[in-house]
Amino acid sequence: MLVYILYTFCMQKYWHSFIKEVEAPRGLYASVLESTRLAKLHAARVSMILFSSMALISGAALVPAISYVLREFYASGFYDYLSLLISDHNVVFSSWQTFSLLLLESLPSLAILILLVCVVAFIWSASRVPRSVRSSFTPLQQT
Repeated sequence: MLVYILYTFCMQKYWHSFIKEVEAPRGLYASVLESTRLAKLHAARVSMILFSSMALISGAALVPAISYVLREFYASGFYDYLSLLISDHNVVFSSWQTFSLLLLESLPSLAILILLVCVVAFIWSASRVPRSVRSSFTPLQQT
């Protein structure tokens, strides 16, 4: 306990002699700000490249995904059941619960899921491309 009291007394009385003030080098603040500005610019350009390439890839994937969905619609019989709904709707309405389950079972769910993923990825990345292009080519203000 005595050591603690002596230590705090000495630190309170002579604390200014133990701590030396150190001056920051000239231009350190400006250098840090410039490094931060360049890092933000680099991050904006990387995000522009990533969002643009994702939009191109997902946009190109839409064509085979749409053709796959159409092929699966015809192969699963969903199209035939749907045409039955249009042509002979009296039979369909008499047993509408069974017919709705038949339509649901013949729905090509995997193909629709693949198409949905491609569409969502395209819309998400295409909506972010203009913002990332604008931020990557707009010079950041120096303070």
